[in-house]
Amino acid sequence: MATMFPCPSCGGQLKFSPTNMQMVCNSCGQNVSPWEYKANNIDNETGIDTKIYTCPNCAGEIQLIDNDGMEFCPYCGTQTTMQEHFSHAGTPKYILPFFLDKRDARDKYINEVKNIHFVPDGLNIDENIDKLVGLYTPYFLYEYSIKDNVSFVGEQTTESGDYEITKESRFNVNLDVDAMKVPFDGSQTFDDNVSGAINPFPLKELQEFSPNFLAGFFVENSTVDKEIYLQDSLDEARNDLTEKVKARANGYHINKSEDSSIAAKIEKDLKYQGCEGAYLPVYFMTTRDSDRVAYAVINGASGTVYSDMPIDKRKMYGTAIVISIAIFVILFLSSFIFSFSYRIKNLCGFAALVSSFIAYYGATIADSVYRRDNHLDDKGYFKSNDAVTNNKVKPAKKKVKKKEAKTQSMKATLSGVGAVVLFLLFKGYALILAFIFYVIENGRTILGIAGTILMVVVYIASFVFIIKGFRAVHGGRKKVLILGSLGWLAALIIRLVDLPNDVIYYSALLIVFGIIVVSIDSIVGEYNRLATHPSPQFLKKGGKLENAKN
Repeated sequence: MATMFPCPSCGGQLKFSPTNMQMVCNSCGQNVSPWEYKANNIDNETGIDTKIYTCPNCAGEIQLIDNDGMEFCPYCGTQTTMQEHFSHAGTPKYILPFFLDKRDARDKYINEVKNIHFVPDGLNIDENIDKLVGLYTPYFLYEYSIKDNVSFVGEQTTESGDYEITKESRFNVNLDVDAMKVPFDGSQTFDDNVSGAINPFPLKELQEFSPNFLAGFFVENSTVDKEIYLQDSLDEARNDLTEKVKARANGYHINKSEDSSIAAKIEKDLKYQGCEGAYLPVYFMTTRDSDRVAYAVINGASGTVYSDMPIDKRKMYGTAIVISIAIFVILFLSSFIFSFSYRIKNLCGFAALVSSFIAYYGATIADSVYRRDNHLDDKGYFKSNDAVTNNKVKPAKKKVKKKEAKTQSMKATLSGVGAVVLFLLFKGYALILAFIFYVIENGRTILGIAGTILMVVVYIASFVFIIKGFRAVHGGRKKVLILGSLGWLAALIIRLVDLPNDVIYYSALLIVFGIIVVSIDSIVGEYNRLATHPSPQFLKKGGKLENAKN
């Protein structure tokens, strides 16, 4: 089949190169300007002709307008020959070309994950990273304008001796914005939270759509109703402009009343100008993990990275065992050097607190997994406003700042380091706190009372964590919640029952700490579900992360 972008010199295939912003011939190397190149039979007034590749494993679809084939699915990561058919699709008004080539995107990803501990085998090997796919993703650009004068009062408080002096100052800010574009992804398969994490795009670099920029890249067309994000775009425009107005306060504090007044005035005077479509560039990589997938998404213009990063339990426990042994030896020797022993009743209190926290934290993660798997924070998945309302989907969250994007990404919920700290410090601090409680309980009377109060607070706190856990889990899996609750209940029983001797006490506590270890293992497993996504269409299941090596 002849290429749709023939080189004017040799007839070879032209592909758009982000490195020099030119179309480059694969055969003779000639550069051709994408703004000047004219190709026949690619687009017309109603749209462009594309080839649609459908994955036989997950039913995911991706489009291409030239004659390169697909040997693996970018959505579910399966090595497969994708089925091909043709389509005539409409074109957007704008396109933002790729500014990063594949090598740049690869370097951005490696730099992002190189310092993350316990990365599963297969996520960072070269062969898997080479599967990065350059994909033009459909976005809606909601356009707003405003011409307004916003007035507000700021406060500045200083101290002079024993007095506080509050100074008020009135600010007047002129807003004159002709065409503020607010982007929201129009893809059903692109999760709103992921698209928000790689914002912003440099929209000032938008170009009038030309199919020449698509040469060598893949395309996804929108199947989402553009009205679905209309209210969200208004909220986003209002919030952005509100922050810009408040930035003119020159260090003065703005109270909540003034803040609300600024936002209300801006929202009242904002004028909606309409919505246009655009293709925005992303690099996309998928790795299978059983029936789930780990995504890495790189903004093809700015280089901002979003990465799902599950934890390799084998690597985590290997490190945990070594450090745990070192902590145990240090504390064991300290007990001889400083001549103290551990009160077993205090260990019960600590075990109850740890177990209850695991129950609560595991419940919150399970609820997050449930919401993600059912797309309850992803409006685009449901395509229309009616479906969004019926499924009680939360408003979309977009334009996340870079630091906040890392916080909201899955590895921030429970990073590899956090998992080890969770595993180690629970056990290490059990001995440390037992020592502190011992000193308190064997000190003077007033310290003994303080120690009793502290233990009462510990047990009350553990009870509160259990209650919060049952309230937080909602539709999520309850495995961690149940394990943590069992550990908590067992610790309470051991504390209340008078056992014959310390050997039985320690044996019972070993069972409790065994439950804690199993709970931590389960909470890491639940996090790994949170750090991955269900396959896009759920048609077939199977495979492991090691498939990335095949």
